[in-house]
Amino acid sequence: MKLLCTGDLHLGRRSSRLPSHLDGRTHSCAGCWDQVVALALEESVDVVALSGDLVDRDNRFYEAVGPLESGLRRLADAGIEIVAVAGNHDHDVLPRLVDALGPEAFRLLGRGGVWERATVRRGGRVLHIDGWSFPEPYVADSPVAAYALPVPDDGPVLGLLHADLDRPGSPYAPVSMVELRARPVDFWLLGHVHSPALHEGRGLTPVLYPGSPQAMDPGETGAHGVWIVELASGPTFGARFVPLSTVRYDEVVVDVTGAEGTDEVDARVVDAVRSHLASVEGSDSGVLRCVSCRLRVVGATPVHRRLAAHLESFVRDLELSVGGVTAQVERVHVETRPTRDLAGLARGRDPVAVVARLLGALEADALGPEEAALLRDAERAAAEVRRARAYAGLRVGPAGASNGARFRGGRGAGPGMPSTAERSGDPAAADAVRDALERQATLLLDALLAQKEDA
Repeated sequence: MKLLCTGDLHLGRRSSRLPSHLDGRTHSCAGCWDQVVALALEESVDVVALSGDLVDRDNRFYEAVGPLESGLRRLADAGIEIVAVAGNHDHDVLPRLVDALGPEAFRLLGRGGVWERATVRRGGRVLHIDGWSFPEPYVADSPVAAYALPVPDDGPVLGLLHADLDRPGSPYAPVSMVELRARPVDFWLLGHVHSPALHEGRGLTPVLYPGSPQAMDPGETGAHGVWIVELASGPTFGARFVPLSTVRYDEVVVDVTGAEGTDEVDARVVDAVRSHLASVEGSDSGVLRCVSCRLRVVGATPVHRRLAAHLESFVRDLELSVGGVTAQVERVHVETRPTRDLAGLARGRDPVAVVARLLGALEADALGPEEAALLRDAERAAAEVRRARAYAGLRVGPAGASNGARFRGGRGAGPGMPSTAERSGDPAAADAVRDALERQATLLLDALLAQKEDA
């Protein structure tokens, strides 16, 4: 038995941050849904399983019903079973769609937040699909705790659920990997997370986030598409990813170390983008049309101070094409540093020397007492900000680290001197503070040297 597994279609949305001259319909979620349906027909699947958020919250019933109905009718006319659950975005819309289209179009499992089973029989094979749907936009408790459907004796079980995996405290049906794998389910298909991920291992129940088939914003990096899942002998499942998104968002790192002028920097940017474009163009299934890049420019160069303004202008109209796929640059993060002799600058007692000694100690991971004390002060200040009431409701990344922080495995403040964050059991927070201190010290040294040059 063969299944096409997908979710988080978000019909009504389209890929964002793209050049205005690109055709919006080509890069819409509705357009990708057409490709999903075509693939299901081409692969002759028996079941299409949809793990919620078919409809986007901000573009609801009327925008979604036409494209969705058309695709569902094509699948149903081909004899393909369609089984779905509702997510937090379409908890109220999907039941209305079922009522409008009729149960013969597709089956919605778990309406009202109650576990429900559908059984599919094809060619002597049996598959039970156990599903649960969001009854309202926020669910604070794990729905898996209420899973109590009987264990069947005539076929494997696919669990279908829209939930937030291993995020305790999430308002979107938080579940844990441990509790999923403790249930008598042979394969879990989840929705909610837009990036595809298959969690599997020897003797472990596979857990699949198919991700959104169409990448919708720069936070959804990498290839996006759907999964073809085949039920082999017994309860064994095999999963195969098929890229379908017309847009791909990626970060491209450009090392400009040693570049003597902006022309050389421009050439390295073009080479890096072209090389990345060639690598992804050859790995898609022929539907990819646009690669939207965020550049991270690193390295030491004498033109460090001019790069931010220069590259912002240079990449504005930069478009490169390889084999029918076009790359454009959506944003540039300049993380370069000036070419300098830190050891030479550190000689003396003026402000330049003080900052140069701090940077040298940070880069060499060899803090003395003064630098370690400064780092502890910075960590205390950062901790006070994180504890501020104004930020209490924000969801942050690992250990509260800001975007762009480079985690270094929890380095200490110096020999025998554990940092404040490390003593509190949060080494990633210590790394984030240390990185921020290093960035600010670099900016300060750059400004001090510029003042010397101007004088």
